Amino acid sequence: MIFQVNRICVATSKARAYYAIVSRLRRAGLPFASVLPDSDLQDCDLVLTTADEIGQFGGRAFALEDLNENPGIFKGQLVSRLVGRSEVMLVGVDPGKRIGLAIFYGQTKLAFNTLDSAGAVCSRVGAFARGVPSSRLLVRVGNGNKPMASKLVDGLRREVPGAIIEVVDESGTSTGSRRMKGVQKDQVSAARIAFRKGEVVSHGTPRTRG
Repeated sequence: MIFQVNRICVATSKARAYYAIVSRLRRAGLPFASVLPDSDLQDCDLVLTTADEIGQFGGRAFALEDLNENPGIFKGQLVSRLVGRSEVMLVGVDPGKRIGLAIFYGQTKLAFNTLDSAGAVCSRVGAFARGVPSSRLLVRVGNGNKPMASKLVDGLRREVPGAIIEVVDESGTSTGSRRMKGVQKDQVSAARIAFRKGEVVSHGTPRTRG
């Protein structure tokens, strides 16, 4: 997704809330426009404000109090609102002593992480599943470390029972990539695993959230 500045507007008369919203947008790498609450907002697709002021802006507004502090979940909340919650949330996991994690909403990157345990990975994926509305959750786990992959699959089944889980042949995912320069190797591998079809090991249960 290509983000335009006027797609997300910050409109609040409260200085502290303005700083909090802008800080989260910058951490998430999302462009935005700052506007006065009583100005013409017809070019704004999404308005970020406070719970006290949200009534001024109708259904396109999002209150600070409802936004997650995690930059990736925050970004997913906004992107899902902009595209109508119709995309798949796609997760790639590269098992090993250091576990690479890559999370996308459709083609939009939400987060790259390196974690040190299967439990931490499952907890992080669960937080995104609960925080970001999506049409479905698809988790792909590399098979390079089979014992760890099996542990991850078991943990993910418990943490996100609604997810479709696939085990992916990860051969070739660790080679260099100029497009991801500066990103840790295990995170690059996780991103590649996310977009590689694998064998379905859990079909999940239907998601009921909107």
